[in-house]
Amino acid sequence: MKKNKSYNPRPEYGDRIIDEASDWFVRLQDSELTSRDREAFADWLSASPEHVREYLALTLLHGAIGELPSARSVEDLIELARQTAAENVIPLTPQDCATDTRTHRQQSRGFRWMAAAAVTAAMALLIWQWPLLQSVVFNTYTTSTGEQKSFPLPDGSLVTLNAVSKLRIHYTSRYRDVQLLSGEALFTVAKNRARPFRVLTSDSVIQAVGTQFDVYYRHARTAVTVVEGTVEIRPADSQRPAEPAPSQAIRLTQGQRAQVRAPNLPVSVSAADPAVATAWRERRLTFESRPLAEVIAEFNLYNSTPLEIRDAELETVQVSGSFNANDPQSFVLFLDEAGIARSTTQPDRILLRAAAKTAH
Repeated sequence: MKKNKSYNPRPEYGDRIIDEASDWFVRLQDSELTSRDREAFADWLSASPEHVREYLALTLLHGAIGELPSARSVEDLIELARQTAAENVIPLTPQDCATDTRTHRQQSRGFRWMAAAAVTAAMALLIWQWPLLQSVVFNTYTTSTGEQKSFPLPDGSLVTLNAVSKLRIHYTSRYRDVQLLSGEALFTVAKNRARPFRVLTSDSVIQAVGTQFDVYYRHARTAVTVVEGTVEIRPADSQRPAEPAPSQAIRLTQGQRAQVRAPNLPVSVSAADPAVATAWRERRLTFESRPLAEVIAEFNLYNSTPLEIRDAELETVQVSGSFNANDPQSFVLFLDEAGIARSTTQPDRILLRAAAKTAH
């Protein structure tokens, strides 16, 4: 007899349920979720009490449900689902079984009805607080041009997000993962040794040990600066970006910075001034031998009138200095006085050309 492989025991079974529950939690926050998606969720939820248990644990973790009434523990609610499903079962008598093909079809419909009732019972565990679930902003935080935001994470950690940045949280019972999709963020991490706090970029896995640190992820590179405490950083596994590569972790302490430019390149570590690394909170931009193209891109994060390089040779010119992020005109004046570039102001942008070409 062929066995259904979905019931074969596997060591990663528990982890798979956690991941599936997390994925469903994310998908259910989407206002464009289709009825077919909701039916698929109901099927998944009713497939196993472990699915219900993990999903409830996840919603509690994110504060979506809040404290359960004292008479209703998670176990009580799961048992309630079982009882409700049992109460919806219609027993079949011998007479019902000894019937013709039409009766078999009726039984088939009865079984389908019973399965639907079981789904309904499981869904009831979530629907009783569905309005709260719908109002929770769960997984994605973004900022626009010139915007900076600070907000608490579900575990009590705090994140400050720089302009034009985006991150997504993905908490499970094993990890508190935050994926920095782009931009820069300052993290103040609440201690919880049982569930490590990790920041993921496409090329790095950064694990905190009760600390404050800055993560910069732009221009295909990740830079991590420790303001306080300790972090461990590893290149991401190229095959599994959410997992560290099988290399030794590099431990950073206060006043150190690590840079990762690709998963297959070594991590470089240097001394860094935490005040300089976090000066963006006061809208100060500090550069040390940075290509002008990257400097211009940083200024454009804060201003509605962008700077634009018109001569390609300017892109690689190295720039050092400290500037007011909201005052691009002062930066343009600096380029002019340094003989690097000349500017032309248009209604919707400021054009930069090589000074040597302008002189001719």
